[in-house]
Amino acid sequence: MVFKLAGSIIIALSSLLVAMSHRRFLDKKLRTLDGFISLIMYIKGQVDCYALPLYEILISIPAEILCNCNCPEGVESLDELISESKIYLDDESLRLLEAFCIEFGSVFRSEQLRRCDFYAESLVEQRKVLSDEIIKSGRVGSALSICSSIGLIILLW
Repeated sequence: MVFKLAGSIIIALSSLLVAMSHRRFLDKKLRTLDGFISLIMYIKGQVDCYALPLYEILISIPAEILCNCNCPEGVESLDELISESKIYLDDESLRLLEAFCIEFGSVFRSEQLRRCDFYAESLVEQRKVLSDEIIKSGRVGSALSICSSIGLIILLW
């Protein structure tokens, strides 16, 4: 009887940990997207105010923005920034960021500013969609985890 009770408690706690880690992963996805939106706005500010080339902009990115993008310091290209965070980006956000990387730096300053605005706005819209999905997915994941643990406990008793 004691072993059944201990096993039930372990199953319940493990399902709670699974639900919590799933929720943390979803929050990190949202924080990563926020980081890339901040990064694009930072790049826009550097191009607008100082007309810096891309490699100088990448060197001067604040550590806080890089941390939000899940990237190490000393990044040498925009592609490297994205490749470090692929696991936390959904398909549409990844597509938008890859298109930004391809297009950025190949046009004049005024067009770069317009593209920064376009991609930042597109990512903000994608963030709203992702936020709604995360709310739904978080609830379903938590409920599924708890219900499956309760079902398993009932089966073992």
